[in-house]
Amino acid sequence: MTNLEPGLARAFTWAGPALAVTFGAGFALLAGFFPPPAPSADSATIVRLYSEHQLAIRGGCFLMIVGLVLLIPWGIALAALTERIPGSSSLLTYGQLACIATSTTLIEIIPTTWAVAAYRPAEVAADITRTVNDFGWFLLLFAWPPFGLWSALVAIAIFRDHSATPLFPRWAAYLSLWNTTLLVPGGFIVFFKVGPFAWNGVIAFYVPLTVFFVWLVAITVVMLRATTRARLSEAMAA
Repeated sequence: MTNLEPGLARAFTWAGPALAVTFGAGFALLAGFFPPPAPSADSATIVRLYSEHQLAIRGGCFLMIVGLVLLIPWGIALAALTERIPGSSSLLTYGQLACIATSTTLIEIIPTTWAVAAYRPAEVAADITRTVNDFGWFLLLFAWPPFGLWSALVAIAIFRDHSATPLFPRWAAYLSLWNTTLLVPGGFIVFFKVGPFAWNGVIAFYVPLTVFFVWLVAITVVMLRATTRARLSEAMAA
């Protein structure tokens, strides 16, 4: 087991809340993508959205792409902490790191895609702008499996802790499994353009994103507690 360096792990852990705030500000406040545009909207409507709010969307995408990279330090801290769980496996740690790399790659493409749509909306065919817009929303919701596998691996690591004082509370494992399960409806957007399973629907959009950010915040809290315990342990050992 490698040295955790609790101070550094704590700094990495705070990247999670910073991600949520930065992404939320870029996504909702600047770009104005909350609530999302309807997938049933025609090409002219989508072009008008990107043309009339071009600068705001560009700024929002810039903020999102900066914020989303913070998933890397947060995920690394989580993997390092779960590695310290008695009975954990290096396979679970490496699996988490692979999911972090894949997930970060996918989500960094999301604001890039919307930025491309806002780059010259009045200079290209309307159908092209709508297709690029579609691609961004598909990346946000349809590409859920790496995130789902990641939280499932976290749950498995936590469940393997049978010590008297577990590093992570057991409810964090159940929350991780709920996160995995409730991300799945995001994949249904490929079949719907209206209704609760469309990308602006309750089940496909609001539920997965809400649960993911609840998971991120809750896991951040238990990570901070775990780093405090690690710091105390190192102090006692010294």
